[in-house]
Amino acid sequence: MGALATWLTQAGWEAWNMTVLAAPFLLLGLAMAGFVHVLLPERVVQRYLGRPGLGGAATAAAIGVPLPVCSCGVLPLVVEMKRKRATDAASMSFLTTTPESGVDSVLFSWALLGPLMAVARPVAAFTTAMVGATWMTLFPGGPAGSGEEEKVSEASCGSCCSSEAVPAQEEPEGDRAGFVSTTTKALRYGFGELLDDIAFWLVLGLVLAGVLSAVLPNDLAVYGLGGGLWPMLVMLTIGIPLYICASASTPVAATLLAKGLSPGAALVFLLAGPATNAASLVVLTRTFGGRFVRVYLSSVAAGSLLCGLLLDAVMAAVGWTLVLPAVTTAHEHTAPWEVALAGVLVLLLVGSAVRGSLLRGWAEFAGGAGTLGRLALSRLGLASQKTS
Repeated sequence: MGALATWLTQAGWEAWNMTVLAAPFLLLGLAMAGFVHVLLPERVVQRYLGRPGLGGAATAAAIGVPLPVCSCGVLPLVVEMKRKRATDAASMSFLTTTPESGVDSVLFSWALLGPLMAVARPVAAFTTAMVGATWMTLFPGGPAGSGEEEKVSEASCGSCCSSEAVPAQEEPEGDRAGFVSTTTKALRYGFGELLDDIAFWLVLGLVLAGVLSAVLPNDLAVYGLGGGLWPMLVMLTIGIPLYICASASTPVAATLLAKGLSPGAALVFLLAGPATNAASLVVLTRTFGGRFVRVYLSSVAAGSLLCGLLLDAVMAAVGWTLVLPAVTTAHEHTAPWEVALAGVLVLLLVGSAVRGSLLRGWAEFAGGAGTLGRLALSRLGLASQKTS
């Protein structure tokens, strides 16, 4: 009983330590994400997603980098762009960068992973997007989809798929009322709808980080999970089927880095995990076709591994060493204002839970796991039929 209490105390302490470190950056990120949501109208996104060639794909990828939308929430916008004849290359690049990065997750990464990983994350997301876009541009292979668009429902993707999860077109207002109105809408979205979308996943990520910190050995390199290609392949294998949003993956990556995982392998997890989930792949297949999904998954895998290898190589060549705030400040004195902001974040999460965000997140998690299970069983069924 004493060992269990010690284990729970360690896990809880690590989760709280990460919450304290992340709270200032995460609160700032939620506010900034709200302004991005309000100030980037949907018509702007629609306009640039329809541009042909790699230039249009690069613009779409750049627009997707700061948007605070998860891999499920981006689906309604991409499906709508398909209806309005957006190119497959632009759709794919936007579909890749949007869930992998976001102004909130970048600031969250700065808090827990340090500035190097915070910069590498959006750069790698853009690079991964351009891998798929280049593939689709150079080898179009005919129409990717069947021409039959799939309506995205909240039942299959959760609350983040609502129309409010993407930037909405704003009505023109007077100058005097415009600032107050814009600020109100931005804060309402950032600390309301957006927080509700990520609350379950954020709590899950913090709790999982605490548990992994208590369970995993102090040096993963002893088990062959330090540097090199092998741990990247392991992170890719775990990340692609796992549905975890960009914010939730950050504390998990911080824990893995503290246990000896290489920065490149952690970057692979940060890219592959948020970019894919089972429910979104079903919708994408019905909307764009099987070839589009195959190219999408291949480009996410290849781009993630490429960026991971490049990051480790550059760090080794330059002599950089990753300094993790979650480790270096774990036993330092915590300022009262940091604890106060962590308390504010906890209160906001409690309010979000009262609004039902944790229950909706759990339903989304269970739905994604069920979809993945059904896909696995169907594949096993096909395999058994072929062998018989």
